[in-house]
Order: sequence, then C-alpha cells, then structure tokens
Amino acid sequence: MKQIVFIHFIITVFTCSSIFSQEFGSRIDNGTIESSEIREASGIAASRKNAGVFWTHNDSGGMGRIFAFNSLGKHLGYYYIAGIQNRDWEDIAVGPGPIEGEQYIYIGDIGDNSLNNNAKYIYRILEPVVSVEQTPVDTILYGVERLVFQYPDGNRNAETLMVDPISRNIYIVSKEDKTKVYRLAWPYTFYEAPTFNVDTLEVITSLPFGSAAVGGDISPNGSEILIKSRSAIYYWKRENGETIEEALMDEIQIVPYFPEPQGEAVTWASDSTGYYTISEGSFPHLYVYPRLIPTDVSRVISLPHNFNLEQNYPNPFNPSTVIRYEIQDVRFVSLKIYDVLGKEVATLVNKEQSAGSYEVEFNPSADGKEFSSGLYFYKLQSGSFSETKKMLLLR
Repeated sequence: MKQIVFIHFIITVFTCSSIFSQEFGSRIDNGTIESSEIREASGIAASRKNAGVFWTHNDSGGMGRIFAFNSLGKHLGYYYIAGIQNRDWEDIAVGPGPIEGEQYIYIGDIGDNSLNNNAKYIYRILEPVVSVEQTPVDTILYGVERLVFQYPDGNRNAETLMVDPISRNIYIVSKEDKTKVYRLAWPYTFYEAPTFNVDTLEVITSLPFGSAAVGGDISPNGSEILIKSRSAIYYWKRENGETIEEALMDEIQIVPYFPEPQGEAVTWASDSTGYYTISEGSFPHLYVYPRLIPTDVSRVISLPHNFNLEQNYPNPFNPSTVIRYEIQDVRFVSLKIYDVLGKEVATLVNKEQSAGSYEVEFNPSADGKEFSSGLYFYKLQSGSFSETKKMLLLR
C-alpha cells in the first residue's frame, strides 16, 4: 500500500498546488550572524540542551571547529574539536546518543564532489553547556568519537545529515538528481578517532526532487521532517508509530522559503515553533519561518514598557489558571512553579523570548502529574529581574 502512495506522490507533488503548506508564515530576518569567521555555513542545528542557542560550521577546508550563536546572530563562541579535521563538513545535527537524557552534536563529513572518497565520516561529541548571554568563548572540546561509513552502491556526494530523536537512527540524503535516502540503524558504534571500523549504510527510499538536497532536520519530538534544496523546503508529517522511511513515502508538502545565495542549511526551532535557515558567505542572515498554528503555551499580546509579573487569574483556581508577564527586551525567560517546600514541580517557559507581553496557562492535570490542593508559588526570572507570587489550587 505504501508503494502505491509513493508512486502517486511522485506524479502529483509538483503539479498540485494544494500540497503547499499554510502552516508556516513568511520569513523574518532575525539579523546578521556576528562572527566574521563564519564564511561558508553549510549546516545549522538548534541546540536541544541550551534554549536559544544554535550551532553551525564552515564547509570544506575549514578548521575542525563549530560556532555557537543565539537567535539574533550574537556570537557565543568558537568550539574547537580536538583530534579531527574538516575535510568536507556539510551538515550538523543535535540528537540523543548513548547516555540517556544527554544531547550530542553530530557532524557530517559527507561531502564528496569528485566522488573519490571511499570512506565518509560522522563525528559525535557531547553537547556543551552554552548560555545565550555569555561572553564569547574560545575553547576546545575533547572526547569526540567517529563513525566511518560507506554506501552500498558506490561513492555518493551528500549534504544532509539527520538524527531521529525517537529511534536514534541516522539518515543521510544524497545530492544526486535521483535523491536517495540512506539509513544507519541503531544500535551503531562510534569509536575514538581514528578508527578503521567501517559501516555500510542501507538505501531506504528515493525522493523525486527537481534539484539536489542540501540540508535537512527532524523536529525535536520526531513528528516532522524538513529536507531542503537550493530553491525549496519540503515537509513531511510523521504519524504516530511511523518510521522515518514510512513518513517519507507519505504526502509531501512545500513550506515557505525565499531562496538565499548558497542557502544550504535548515533546522527546526528547539520548541518546534518554526524553522531557521542560513546561507554561505560572510555575515549571512539568520532567517526564521514561524509556525502560524501555535504549538507553544505562550503568545504575544502587546509590547511592554517594563518587566512585570501579574497575579494569576483566576485565583484560587481549578482546574487551570493563566499567568501574564511582560519583558522589555530580548531575554532568556524562565517561568517555574514551586510547592510550599520550594521544590520545582513544573516548568512553563524556559527559552529566549522577544520583548512583549505573554500569557501562559497552567493546568496541573494536563500532563498527568498529581497536584494536591494547596499553596504554590510561581517565579519569573529574566536576566537580573526576578519575581515570585503565590497562587492557590483548590481540588
């Protein structure tokens, strides 16, 4: 049945305008990337450990380092990775690894324009802690691991690396006209670099792109897939229980994208509220395409004049209450709930936000946790601003 759907989608994908997704809006220019050392950004990944932080790298021949910056392009640091070189780095991803609860950075040394490299590399290193407000650092990361692989059907040139947060499978998308998707199934083994162990990928499907794939990403919860060409970004929705390969055989959609010069990179926002793109060249711009259908608990109401945390309403409450607050400039915002013993019991907001007035609904029963009647505290922290208020839950 899947094969029939796939054939139909090949025929209709570029002729049926109804497949254009209306779920995402037009691009917003978040500003220029500050670091002058980023000249050929061929990959981008949103951190899943540090809210508001992004990673990128230069293309072939650059140093073995990655760059951190925030959602407004502010430079946060150079992170050199000890023991490896940049032969032809083409994409970067963040995803799970061998240690539960940790996030890892995956770097694809997978470019091969001349098709002369029999062995390709994927590097993996534990993602460091980075703050969106930190003074830029110049540091070295140790402990990198390397996975060496080859293709089952000859040498390939590729620029797309994706890690499935659900299965932990790694996916490589080739750049040929008949775009192929390759899989390295979990469990796989990374070794301390260098290593002579070689894995062989398996082909799972082909995609009928009019131009070559140059980047891609799987959303943090694994439910959405983006694969980018130079002129378009393609989107798939992954249903519950589907594998990535099954999802790629479902209906394809085209999401908004305004082509950039040498635009080769795309990533989901860490909270899936949109997707970001960046291009090669000096001082590229960071663009975001926001999701029009809200998936976050907060929404902007108006521009504020100061920092403010309002009393929740209703109070007392059952089953839910609304908390409103204001921030006056771009800040990392934390809004958390505590019990009378000072124990954190819920996190409502934990990310960088723009200036604005926000409201967040707190429903103690929404995620299945047990909250008893009684007094609770909610605390807003944004930079040096911090305020705590009381609220009463009545069961």
